[in-house]
Amino acid sequence: MNLPSGWRFESSRKIYSNKYIELYEDILDINSKKKIYTRAKRKDYSTIVPFVSDNEILVIKSYRHLVNSYQIEAPSGYIDAGETAFEAASRELKEETGYKANNIISLGSYTLDYTMFEQTGNLFVGYDLVNERKQELGMMEIIEPTILTIDEIKQLLFDGKILNASSIVAFYKSFDYHLNYKNKKMK
Repeated sequence: MNLPSGWRFESSRKIYSNKYIELYEDILDINSKKKIYTRAKRKDYSTIVPFVSDNEILVIKSYRHLVNSYQIEAPSGYIDAGETAFEAASRELKEETGYKANNIISLGSYTLDYTMFEQTGNLFVGYDLVNERKQELGMMEIIEPTILTIDEIKQLLFDGKILNASSIVAFYKSFDYHLNYKNKKMK
């Protein structure tokens, strides 16, 4: 550990665990005072922004129980055991939309909240889409694939109509890549 001067790690114990999350309490000694630090580990995930054309993106309109509404998002999901982030992005795109991307490019990774959560989000863009099959949705997934223009998505972002942080990050990073780097690399 790379603790600051005056900090000492004493112990950690798991206080809750299920398929999606593990909760821990760490005991720290900070300048001779005890501190209980609560943290969580969540499964890592991949998000993909699939470009239908130079100006259009295949998004999903997904029902989200927690906010009791339909939300515009980029296809995304957890990385299964034994699966790479790339494989998860490809699988989630197929499951949620029925489309396959013949060209998938990694845009890196990030974390939504490193103050309490250990979780990595992996970002991808997809090109050369092919509609291969029907969606393969889970029990709680109600998803409608929809095509929107970059400008329509930018307006939704500006108006605060896209709430999912991983989708917000993915859209902005993919726009930057698509508009500033993709075409230069293709020449």
